[in-house]
Amino acid sequence: MSANLFRAIPESKLAASAEGIKRQMSARIPSNVPYVVDNLWEWLRPEHYPSRRHSTYASPTPELALLNASAALVGGDRYVACRLIVAPSAIKLAQLEVVDARHHADIRLITQWLSRHSKELTEISVNQKRDIALLFLPGLKRDELENLRLESGVVHELCELARTHATFWAAASSVPRKGEGELFFELIDKSASYRLEPI
Repeated sequence: MSANLFRAIPESKLAASAEGIKRQMSARIPSNVPYVVDNLWEWLRPEHYPSRRHSTYASPTPELALLNASAALVGGDRYVACRLIVAPSAIKLAQLEVVDARHHADIRLITQWLSRHSKELTEISVNQKRDIALLFLPGLKRDELENLRLESGVVHELCELARTHATFWAAASSVPRKGEGELFFELIDKSASYRLEPI
């Protein structure tokens, strides 16, 4: 598996990456997906898939890694494509069919449902609105969303729509493919690390 995962990093970071990069411990808040969608995806996530919130993004080819590189460059620094070295048993991996999660059809599905129910959502009590507002907060945990689903009819309805029609995880692959789909992985053990080897 290591031969099929690539990242591009600033050349100035190569020495540090050779020593090993640890798991993303704090939850990463998405910048490319609405929080409500991210919360529903995390709630629906099968255990064998990585949490996007603790994942590292990679590419199936060095060319895509260079194209998707996003770390800040300082001065005359440049990106270098690297092979990711990690034991396959040390990670959970997912690859999407879309180049970036921001293009996933689930976003439209969920936002259109919210639009269709806007009259209902604006006419409910303030207490019910507070419950629904939690859906739009960053990093809602699975158990928090589950409790909210059990307490709120509107949230329950939205969750059932997502459970029935969302395809984010159903269409994902746990094996890297040659396509251009977004690829991300999570180190399973908190003490595990991966290395980057320039190519």
